[in-house]
Amino acid sequence: MHSKPTSTDTTPLFFRDILGQERVLAYLRAALRTGRLAHAYLFLGPEGVGKESVARALAGALNCLQPREDGDACGACPSCKRLAAESHPDFLVLRPTSEGRQPQIKIDQIRELRRLTAYPPVAGGWRVALLKPAEALNDAAANSLLKILEEPPPQHLLILTAKVEADLFLTVVSRCQKLSFSPLPPNLIEEKLRARGLNPAQAALLSAISGGSLGRALALEPEELLQKRDRVLRELQDLSQGSATQVLEWAQALAKSPEETDAFLLLAQLWYRDLLLLASGGPERLVAHQDGLRELKRQVQRPHMENWFKRLAALSTAQRQLLANLNPELTLDLLGFRLQERGEPVG
Repeated sequence: MHSKPTSTDTTPLFFRDILGQERVLAYLRAALRTGRLAHAYLFLGPEGVGKESVARALAGALNCLQPREDGDACGACPSCKRLAAESHPDFLVLRPTSEGRQPQIKIDQIRELRRLTAYPPVAGGWRVALLKPAEALNDAAANSLLKILEEPPPQHLLILTAKVEADLFLTVVSRCQKLSFSPLPPNLIEEKLRARGLNPAQAALLSAISGGSLGRALALEPEELLQKRDRVLRELQDLSQGSATQVLEWAQALAKSPEETDAFLLLAQLWYRDLLLLASGGPERLVAHQDGLRELKRQVQRPHMENWFKRLAALSTAQRQLLANLNPELTLDLLGFRLQERGEPVG
C-alpha cells in the first residue's frame, strides 16, 4: 500500500517549505485551525507544482505531536521523523501499478484501503491516503472508492491529485473539495535552478520549458536540452529551404519519437515567442533563450512578424492535434509544409 515517492530527496515536508502555493496553503491552514477539514480533497494542477508535497505537509501537520503555533508540523517529534523516513503507518500512497499497457490504480488497491479504513489510525492521529494520479483509477476502482467517499470514517482524509477534473469520474469529483494549484512563477523556478548550480541562461530556458513545474524543470538535463534546441533551430532552417520530399522525411523520422516531437514543438514555440517578444519591444530579461540573444536580435533587425505568428500558430495547432491523438506523421507532414517558407531565416 505504501510506496516511496518518485520525487527527489529534497521534497518539502512542511507548509513553510512549499513555494508558490500561498492561496492553497492559507486555505488549509485555516481549515486546520478551525477544525473544518473536508473528508476528501481533489488537488488540481500541473505535475511538479507541489500537490504531493502539500499532501505530505498536511499529513504531517495532522499527526505532529508538537505542532508549531502556526499549525505546521514541528519536524522533530517521532511522527514527523517517521514521515520524513517514509515509514509513517498512517500516510498511505496509492499509485498506478506497472502492469499492462496503461498503468492503473486497480480495485484491489482500493479494497485494501477500504479494509484499513475499518480500523482507527495506527498511531492514534489521522490516516491520510494520497491517490496519485486520480486519472489512473479504473472504473471498478473508482466505484469502490465512492463507498469510502460517501461514508467517510472518522480521522481519515483522502487526497486525490489530477491535472484537470475533466479526466475524472464526475461522481468522484462531486464528493471532494477541489483546490487548484497554480503553475509556479518563472523567477521562482529560475532561482531554485541557479541554487542547484545552473547558469542564468540554462535556468531561463529550463524555467520557460517547464510550464511552471519545478519538478519538471529539475528533471531536465540542461546540456541535453541546449543540444536539442540547437538541433531544432537547424531543422527549422532546413525546412525553410528544403524540398517537399525533405519535409516528408523529416516528419516520418520525428513521428517515431513522441518525446522528440514534444521537444521540437516546445522549443520551436519558445524561439518564435522570443522573436515576437523582442520585436514588440519586450524586456530582454523575459527571453527564454538568453544564450541566443545575439541571434535573436539579429533576426529582429529584419522582422517577419506576420510569418512568426503564422509559424507559432501552426506549432500550437499541431500540439493540440497530437494531444487529440491525430495521426502523428500526418500532423507533422502538415506542420512541416506550414513551416516551409523559402528564402527566409529560421525566424
